[in-house]
Amino acid sequence: MIEELFGLDPAEFNQIEVLWSQQYSAWVWGVLGVAFLVALRFFWTSLSRIASTPVKLFLFSLRSVALIALALALLQPRLEFRNDQTLPNHIAVLIDDSKSMSIKSYPEEISRRERVVEFMERNAKAFAEWQTDFKVETYFVSDKIEPGSLADLGTHYQAGKPRTDYQQVFSQLLQRYKGKSLQGVVLLSDGGDLSHSGGEVSTSLLDALSELEGPAHTLVAGANQGFRDLSIENVEMANFGFINQPSRLTVAIGASNMGDKNISLMLKQGPKILATKLIELREDKGRYKVDLEFTPVDLGKQNYVLSVPLFAGEALEKNNRKHIQIKVVRDRIRILHLNGRPSWDSRFLREALASNPKTDLLSFFILRTLTDEVAAPTSELSLIPFPSNLLFTDYLSSFDLVIFQNFRYEPFIDKRYLDNIRKYVENGGAFLMIGGELAFQMGGYDRSVMEDILPVQMNPGGEGFQLKTFHAVPREGFLEHPALQLQQGKEKNRAAWEQMASLSSVNKGLTPKQGSQTLIELLPESGPPVPVLVTWEKGKGRAGALATDSSWNWNFFKVGEGGSGRNYYKFWDRLIAWMIGDPDTQTLQADTDRDRYGENQEALIKFRTLQPDYSPAPGQKVGITITPPGGEPRHYEAESGEDGDGTFRFNPDGEGFYKVALERSGDASGQKMNTGFLVNADESEFVRPQVNAALLKSISELTGGLSREINATASLSDLSFPKPVKFAKINTRVISLWNNWYMYGLMMFCLCLEWLIRRKSGLS
Repeated sequence: MIEELFGLDPAEFNQIEVLWSQQYSAWVWGVLGVAFLVALRFFWTSLSRIASTPVKLFLFSLRSVALIALALALLQPRLEFRNDQTLPNHIAVLIDDSKSMSIKSYPEEISRRERVVEFMERNAKAFAEWQTDFKVETYFVSDKIEPGSLADLGTHYQAGKPRTDYQQVFSQLLQRYKGKSLQGVVLLSDGGDLSHSGGEVSTSLLDALSELEGPAHTLVAGANQGFRDLSIENVEMANFGFINQPSRLTVAIGASNMGDKNISLMLKQGPKILATKLIELREDKGRYKVDLEFTPVDLGKQNYVLSVPLFAGEALEKNNRKHIQIKVVRDRIRILHLNGRPSWDSRFLREALASNPKTDLLSFFILRTLTDEVAAPTSELSLIPFPSNLLFTDYLSSFDLVIFQNFRYEPFIDKRYLDNIRKYVENGGAFLMIGGELAFQMGGYDRSVMEDILPVQMNPGGEGFQLKTFHAVPREGFLEHPALQLQQGKEKNRAAWEQMASLSSVNKGLTPKQGSQTLIELLPESGPPVPVLVTWEKGKGRAGALATDSSWNWNFFKVGEGGSGRNYYKFWDRLIAWMIGDPDTQTLQADTDRDRYGENQEALIKFRTLQPDYSPAPGQKVGITITPPGGEPRHYEAESGEDGDGTFRFNPDGEGFYKVALERSGDASGQKMNTGFLVNADESEFVRPQVNAALLKSISELTGGLSREINATASLSDLSFPKPVKFAKINTRVISLWNNWYMYGLMMFCLCLEWLIRRKSGLS
């Protein structure tokens, strides 16, 4: 009959169901039902003028049939033919394989993972019995789920995943069993989900648990009784610090069953101890906050290690130390500025230096000399005694740059202090001498130790200081030098220098030394060029000679013409940046694509090689030395590309700070670039290593399950799961009983026949 009426094969279906429209609510159907009854009542009343009772009943029947057809059109009845199959009921066994499962209990020295393996092997029979009524499937879980197997669990079950996230686990489990009958979960874990504290369950996890059809039984691996551990839980600090300025950090220490004792928290950089703090541990207190302060003394990426002592019986060793890395930068540029005589040049330069908010400027002006005629005692003419002994002994190393501007050192500085300046430069300091009638050979520096650090040779018999108008030009090939970068782009920079005002003085008799760079020179009408700005690298430091005291013209005359003195300030900013060795002024630059790497991540070392004039140096071979933590240096070689840039990939083989040193192959200058990177394993599971049985108990209670501790007597005998009979729709066909011309034809036929009979009976 089904085949005849609907053209279906009865063998393909085993269920038939009538479906009705769910479009309208119950109260809508109630209102429609009352309206139909009222309409029929009025219709029967309207037939009172018809005397024949059979005719009245026939007309009433026609109207009733039409209304019934209308009601069916609204109810939208359909026949659903289905082939339903019985669904198997599933049980999911979730085994935590995060890192915290490797923690051992005390004093048994058995890890949580080993407890789980022993428990599963001991209850293998119970699992086999579950297989008769359920389909039992096993998964390893952490912040994701992966299919596993109970067979040979002791071999392939490893506790190594970085973190636990139950919300992700249950969400992925529900997605995996969508459309299936999941009637229970067995979770074997230590509750190490750090996003939950105690027994509190987050809203997102609660939503996932509420969608479970069956209970979630939890089996707690491990116990906190006798758990003994001392750990560095957290470090709060900025990821950068300032050189020679105190940096502060706050360390959170956790202690469990450590008793009453005093311990020391230590901060080290390599073998050097930077700071220590004594902590008084008390049995009734589990967390401590400790503030430490230290002073970075080296620029760049710096690695430090925090540590607390390791005691016997502690559950974990790894959380007793922690690597931290900060980038040390300059906060201020400390400049010592000595002026031999007040002048427009010194006034403009001091204004330029003081306008830079990063500059910490200490200036001394010599207002008079011992030969000046004054009618007052010396003690009344000096505002403060010139502290030459302090400046050039104790405090000299604290300055980033020393400037002698038109300054004769005698009688203000003892000659023996000049050697301190030489050592200061050779050890990494910067020195700039600015010209004038008291500078260079006129200041008595020829044949002194100062001549050794300056990039020019002084000729006492030369022309000396001259007042002369000339236009200073950058030497060809040095327009890309960072000290001369007034504008970005070679041609724009050239145009900017061409628009600079003329200078009005020059110190002659200076010969650039071998290895120096003449950046700016005077091109006379005849004769060789006269060096104006000469620089070089001396030892670990840098030195420069500016052979004029009229650079203020670049500001004064430009502003007088209605322009801006911006290029004057830019020149001094860039020259000072080069003098103090800013990273972007090095001809060999290197860095890594990130400061920290995770386990098994590849480190990418990027470097750039530049020519002495700072144009790209293609095809340069660079030696790369990588020193792993506690290991021997490893040597590699890479080559820069056509644009001077190059990369080197390195696979770290462990945690810790890796030192990286780069050096040009065959470079006699010995220039090196040091950087480094930190490899950190994700040890977040060890931050709070205690078992969180309260969280597992909450999960069980919320889902109607049980929570048990895995111990020698624990079993699966009291864990139960529902066994509903559920079906799955394998094949479905739906046939409409209302959306066809039979239904609408019947309705129209009844209404038309009724209208015709009513007209013949004299009704409207």
